Amino acid sequence: MIGRKSLFALAKALEGLPVLGTLEGTPAARAGVRYGDILISVNGRRTRTMEDYVEAKSLREDGMEIVVFRAGAERVAELVYDETARSAHDTAAILAELVTLRIAGAGLEEDEEDDPSPAS
Repeated sequence: MIGRKSLFALAKALEGLPVLGTLEGTPAARAGVRYGDILISVNGRRTRTMEDYVEAKSLREDGMEIVVFRAGAERVAELVYDETARSAHDTAAILAELVTLRIAGAGLEEDEEDDPSPAS
């Protein structure tokens, strides 16, 4: 499993967002998103920053088409929202979703120790 420092370095090189994990049962987990993926695009838009992610996410209400980089290849996945996720369109709800998706960048430091273990 890739360590956190290496994950951040790879994400920077690919101009994407590192994924630190997902919570069981969420749309991201159901789509197979996991620790170590690099989020490259959402709904056809490049996701270099959290702002890019939020803007691209707002393009659809029913879910997201995402492209992640994993193990040397890009993979396309469809995230289908449940009713809770579907109603999440205000800023606070989007921030809560980002925490749920555990996409790195929201207050996480890239120079944290190189610990590959996902949070519980």
